[in-house]
Amino acid sequence: MQRFAVIGLGRFGSRLAANLAAAGQEVIAIDRSERIVEEMRDRVTLAVALDATDEQALRSQGVDQADVAVVGIGNDFEAASLTTVILKQIGVDKVISRAATPTSAHILARIGADEIVNPEDESADRWAVRLANPWFLSHIELDADYSIVDIETPSQWIGKTPKELRLRSDFGIHIVAIRKRAPSTDPDGAMVHTGLRIPMPDQPLQEQDILMVMGPDEKLTDLPKQE
Repeated sequence: MQRFAVIGLGRFGSRLAANLAAAGQEVIAIDRSERIVEEMRDRVTLAVALDATDEQALRSQGVDQADVAVVGIGNDFEAASLTTVILKQIGVDKVISRAATPTSAHILARIGADEIVNPEDESADRWAVRLANPWFLSHIELDADYSIVDIETPSQWIGKTPKELRLRSDFGIHIVAIRKRAPSTDPDGAMVHTGLRIPMPDQPLQEQDILMVMGPDEKLTDLPKQE
């Protein structure tokens, strides 16, 4: 378990804090607003109303012992930048700061932020991929141009093995896992997931399989679509 401090509980910060806590992590959620903190109190390990530019206040809540701190302050760049500096000064190993513009991102990086996040840009990027490639059931970005996507087994691949398809040698992509599905007992006959499998080179792909495929984005967008 890691200890996270999430500072600034707007839509981004509060959702991030709640999701981290739901994943079993220790989360200190911080905001100036008593009302917002009260709303978060039952969703995280500790929710505190304080001024994050006050070094002693941060230390008093154990923020200096956090493994990762996320500065999600979105409407006060001065407070966000000062908080970033203080977090590094008190010894937080990794500080991730939210930036609304390229200029603010550059400044935050120069003053100590280890990583920069722009939720709006990242959300727009994900939606662009989703809209341009509707056959992707899910998309996980691994790098600037490298991803993992979930796809239904293309009709051209049904009954063929990964070895026969030569995906890695000929196309630079490979299947990292297979989500197995089977018809449910419900009257509508909906498919249900029955487990995750590591693909075997000589195991034929089945029509109901969901394939987790990893590779360069330009190669993934060329994958055959399910017909």
